[in-house]
This record gives sequence, structure tokens and C-alpha cells, in this order.
Amino acid sequence: MDGRSVKAAAVLLAAGLSRRMGERNKLLIEIDGEPLVRRTAKTYLQAGVEVYAVLGHEVELVREALAGLPVSCVENPEYEEGQPSSVRAGVDSLGGAYDAILIALADQPALTPGDVSDLIRAFSESGGGRIVIPYCGERRGNPAVFPAAIVAKIRAAGRYAAYRGFIDKHPELTFRYQAANDHYAIDIDTPEDLAAFQPDPKRAQHRK
Repeated sequence: MDGRSVKAAAVLLAAGLSRRMGERNKLLIEIDGEPLVRRTAKTYLQAGVEVYAVLGHEVELVREALAGLPVSCVENPEYEEGQPSSVRAGVDSLGGAYDAILIALADQPALTPGDVSDLIRAFSESGGGRIVIPYCGERRGNPAVFPAAIVAKIRAAGRYAAYRGFIDKHPELTFRYQAANDHYAIDIDTPEDLAAFQPDPKRAQHRK
């Protein structure tokens, strides 16, 4: 298996309440002229990854922001329970067989298709049997790449099985990918995060 032959799906978590941003839904804020959620979804699509977007808060507005993209939208009626419920809803909705499932945040404006491809290549080169987690120095980033077999194991553990908890309990099943940049560790949660984010012209060119 090489990176190009890996069939991958991204569970794009786009259901949250965005409380730390105040009254604004962070996923609808425009970055370089397009809503953040759309920008992130396109990043995965351009890397050849199928996208399952999990919606909840302001579902119709987020769905509209994704309109026209080849994205499967999944509604999570329990989104107010927190991120684990959205991960579960997204994974349960996956159609077809995948080698790798990426648990992806929808608020990562620095991420590029190349970053996603590099992570999938690392998954392949590590043997395709371990969870690949990007690190920027000692900072853990996102997305995490799960082998399908491990996803099946977590699902079999029941409704309250946690993907983050599985990573913490099974370090022997994880592979640290040391990134060459900080893109995996940048997300937008607060007005301060938004103000601090500076689009990089070279990164923008890499996204096209």
C-alpha cells in the first residue's frame, strides 16, 4: 500500500456550538473569501479524501456553506452532548470500505491538501495498522488517521467508547508523525485565534 492507493474518508466535525467565538458561528466566518467550513472541506477533497461532514448547530446555514461540494452531510441530533457524539455519528454514517478514517476538525484554516496527503502517506509508510497523529514539536495536532480495523474495534466497544480515550490508552497503536510545519496545530476557537491567524500567500498557492 502506498499513499496514493489508500482509500480514505474524513469525518469532518462541523456540528459544535462555537461558544468560545461568542455570538458568531466560527465555521461561517470567511477566510480568504469563503466560509471556514467550506475551505476545510475543500482541503480534504483536493487531497482525494471523501468527506462526511457532521452537522448540528445552525445546520441549515452550515449545509448552505457546503453547497455544491461533493460532501455527504450527516446530521447529529445529539450534537449538544459534545464532540464524541459527532465522531460517533460520522463514523456510523460511512458508506463503503475505507483503509483509513480521518477524524477531522472543520476549523483548521492553515491546513493544505499537501498536508493531508503527507499524513496519509505517513499512515501508509507506517504499515497502515496504527493510528497516525501529527505533532508540531510536542504539540499534538489534527486530524488523526485511524485504520479501519481499529475504528471497527472502537465501535464494537459500545456507544460511549471514545476515540481520544482509545489513543491515550493504547500508545503502542499510535505513530507520531513529526510535521515540517505548524498547520496541523492551528485552529480557530476564539476571536483572538481569528485575529492571530495570518493567511500565508505561499500556503494559499499550495491550496489551489
